[in-house]
Amino acid sequence: MLKQLIVTLIGDDKSGLINNLSRVVAEHKGNWLASNMSELAGQFAGILQISVEDEHYRDLCEALSLIPGLTINFAEGKNQSVWHKSPCLIIQDSDRPGIINEVSQVLTQYNIELKAITTHCKDLWQSDNNCFYAKLKLALPENLDFDKFNIALTKISPTLMSEMTEA
Repeated sequence: MLKQLIVTLIGDDKSGLINNLSRVVAEHKGNWLASNMSELAGQFAGILQISVEDEHYRDLCEALSLIPGLTINFAEGKNQSVWHKSPCLIIQDSDRPGIINEVSQVLTQYNIELKAITTHCKDLWQSDNNCFYAKLKLALPENLDFDKFNIALTKISPTLMSEMTEA
């Protein structure tokens, strides 16, 4: 039986980490399905979804936990379809504390499920402000009133720009 393994990891950023991870996954007959990994303040952090036959599950977990320099946690995922399209909400605004909280409050208010989020800040050349960007993968309710939702987003900030796209 095929199982879904969710792996979270963190460790000092150094060359070869992805190579080590992918080698261990391949050697233990795992299939690397999805991941989101990056360097943050000198640390390599990520989350990885792997499918693996039940007979190789424990050996794969053990081998991954032995990769030097990484702290790794495991969770068993649910067997779900991985490749489906979801709308994405792109947000851009001046960076400030609380912006993710404000956006997530609007999503909750309109019963929108957040499936994934990617954020970053960019220095604006010769400016005192940084620009905040977010890409949010969503699951929308069937009865969503897009006009009211967009109005609620614009109330967050007069400079906030948002765009709904296909993933």
